[in-house]
Amino acid sequence: MTAATEALIHTFTLTEEERAELVRILEQAMEESRVEIHRTHTPEYRDRVIGEQALLRGLMEKFQNPRVFE
Repeated sequence: MTAATEALIHTFTLTEEERAELVRILEQAMEESRVEIHRTHTPEYRDRVIGEQALLRGLMEKFQNPRVFE
């Protein structure tokens, strides 16, 4: 792994309410990115938003499945 792709592991504790709020925020950001991708005409910006959307999707998968943290 290079320094840019090296994984950092952080451990923290969330209540169910906090986890649910993070999922809600991530879902909102995903929806906003879908709109942004649809509206943009700049290929470079569109590609950046698509990359951000992939990152958001990965975070959502982790937070929607609390067992990932066990």
